[in-house]
Amino acid sequence: MNILINCTNLKAGGGLQVADSICCELNNFPNHHFWVVLSSGLNNTKKKIAAYKNAEVYTYDICNNLKTLLLGRDVFLDSLVKDNQIDAVLTVFGPSRWIPRTKHLCGFARAQLLLTDSPYYDFISFKERLLFRLWTWAFKRSSKCFYTENSLISSMLPQLLGDIKVYTVTNYYNQVFDVPSQWSRTIKLPEFHGATVLSISSNGAWKNMKITADIARFFVTHYPSFQFRFVMTLSEDEAIFVTDDIKEHFCLIGKVDVSECPNLYEQADVMFMPSLMECFTATYPEAMRMEVPIVTTDLTYAHGLCGEAACYYDAMSAKAAADAIYMVATVKDYAQKLVSNGQKQLLKFDNYEQRTEKLISILEEIAEKN
Repeated sequence: MNILINCTNLKAGGGLQVADSICCELNNFPNHHFWVVLSSGLNNTKKKIAAYKNAEVYTYDICNNLKTLLLGRDVFLDSLVKDNQIDAVLTVFGPSRWIPRTKHLCGFARAQLLLTDSPYYDFISFKERLLFRLWTWAFKRSSKCFYTENSLISSMLPQLLGDIKVYTVTNYYNQVFDVPSQWSRTIKLPEFHGATVLSISSNGAWKNMKITADIARFFVTHYPSFQFRFVMTLSEDEAIFVTDDIKEHFCLIGKVDVSECPNLYEQADVMFMPSLMECFTATYPEAMRMEVPIVTTDLTYAHGLCGEAACYYDAMSAKAAADAIYMVATVKDYAQKLVSNGQKQLLKFDNYEQRTEKLISILEEIAEKN
C-alpha cells in the first residue's frame, strides 16, 4: 500500500509528540511505502526518519488560502496523492483543511467540541464559540472515518459529526522514554531543597495554567514553611500570570523537545495537570512511566485516563489544588501508592508500537473498501 502521513497542520502541543512517535515506527512496516509530510515544527522527526527505506519525507506547512479553506484543495498534497497513487491518507490530527481525493483516516483531539460540561465553557468568548463551529464544519467535510484516543470521545463523536466510522486508538508516552541513551540532559534545573511541581504543557486557555499563581499565593499564606517551585514549559511572555510577588516560586523553561522530557521528570516530585478538558494528554502516561505522582482535575476525562493513579481536586479551586499538591509532596506513602497504581494504569493504553500497528490496520481496512 502507498500511504500518505499528513502532519502539515501540526504546530505545537501534544500533536507533535504523537506524530513523532507514529513516524518513528514506520520502518517496522516494510510492506508499505509512506509519503510523510511534516510541518516545520517536526524537523527533529525528519532527521530521525530520513534514512527509512520505505519512506519519502517532506517538510510542508499547509497554507490558509481561500482555495484550501473553501474548497479543501492543496496543489502540493493533491499532486502527491495523484502522482504516487496513494491508497490512503492518515491525518494525525485534524481538522486537516485539505480534503484528500482518496481514503482518509483523520485523528480527532478537539475536546472543546464535545466536553461542554467542562468549567472551561463558563468563560469562553463568542470568538472561541465561533471557532468551534468552524472546526466542526471542517471535520464534517474532511472525512467519514476518524479515530480518537479515548473511548468516551469515540462514543460522543457521531453525535457531533453524524454518519461516520470511529475507531479508538489511545495515546501513550513517546518511545524515547524507553531509551535512556536518547534522553537529553541539557536542562539542569537550579539546585532546590523543596518540592518541584512539574507541568509540561502548552498555554491553551483550557489548560488553566494560570491557576498556579493562586496556588502559589495560597502556599505562601497557608503553608509558609513549605518550600515549593513550579517548573513550567512556558515562556515569560506566555506566563503573564506570574507576577513579581510570586516569581521566585516559578521556573519558566519554555518549549522543550520530547527528548528533554524524561530528564525533567527525573528532577520532579509532583506532576501537576490543571487542564479543564482533554481527549487525552501524554503527560499522564509520561508521568506514570517516570514514576512521578500525578495531581490533576476532578473531571470525567481525567478519571477515565488516570483511574486510581492520580490525586484529584476541584478543578476551579486553587485551595483544593494546593492541598492536593501538598499532600502528595509530603505524604510519601500516598505518593508511592499513586506511582504503583500508575504502573498498572499504563497497561490499559495502547503502547507506541500497538498504536501505529492499529492505525496501519485501519488504513488497510478502509483502503480495501475502495
